[in-house]
Amino acid sequence: MRLMTAIERQSVAFASLSGIEDIATRQGQSASLEVLQRALDRLTALCSEYGGEIGNVVGGELLCLFPNPDAALNAACRMQHVVHEDPAIRAQGLSLTVGLHWGPVYRRDGHVFGDSINTAARVKAEAQPGQILMTREMSRHLHAESASLLRTYDRVKVKGKERALTLMQAAWQPVDLNSTSVMASMINSGYLKDLAADALELTIGTEERQITSSMTPVNVGRAPTCDLRVQSQSASRLHCRIDHRRGKFVLIDLSTNGTHLVRSDGSETILRREEAVLTGSGRFALGEAASERGRWTVRFSTR
Repeated sequence: MRLMTAIERQSVAFASLSGIEDIATRQGQSASLEVLQRALDRLTALCSEYGGEIGNVVGGELLCLFPNPDAALNAACRMQHVVHEDPAIRAQGLSLTVGLHWGPVYRRDGHVFGDSINTAARVKAEAQPGQILMTREMSRHLHAESASLLRTYDRVKVKGKERALTLMQAAWQPVDLNSTSVMASMINSGYLKDLAADALELTIGTEERQITSSMTPVNVGRAPTCDLRVQSQSASRLHCRIDHRRGKFVLIDLSTNGTHLVRSDGSETILRREEAVLTGSGRFALGEAASERGRWTVRFSTR
């Protein structure tokens, strides 16, 4: 007789990679499998790092079980960050969707199954590429810092459920870190701990500067008194400032024209009296587009 046992309520994460078929069409099946395996290796390693276990891997879909909701959310954020920032993955056009739910999971003959897994899979199906969605039920079990990363996304009717599910979306992208409260929450929840930077390299034209935490704040603008002078007509005298908080370099716009920030993946944000964490590498410009060849474009790299 095969025994079926219920384990403690678990946080279920259903992660799905998309874009594999496009790689196979462009470069062949062998190339697509190589990229897929690289991505899966990174994601499974993160699952283990956050105390999770792999329930199943089928194609580009990964089922992970975590002991608590906070670990599942932190792992999901890190997974998105890997797919978003790893050049070998991002350049191929892969994207990730994640669905999260909390509830009882059953085991039989080494396999896991149950309504909680089905629910997480259906939540994942409602997500767009690059999104992390979870049920409101799971969000109620998060610590306050993690819960502050969420906003109500939608209310949907899914197969197998009599009542509609309320879905919550988690902010994870660097572009979302434009407010101090969100940034602090991400740091406290653990996601940004691995994005800590001790030094910031800035390049404008042929001038190169290395900034350490002890050298901040760094004033940037057109005025001769600025630490980094940008003599563009679109720049304010004191246009922006770079601070170092909780191990992160933060770009703070102080201008009326805004600061254009472009990250390594090409995504662009215009900060208007807002702030953003500088992660990885990218560029920014004062009051104008941060073009690759712009004379007054400032390039940055954290380490």
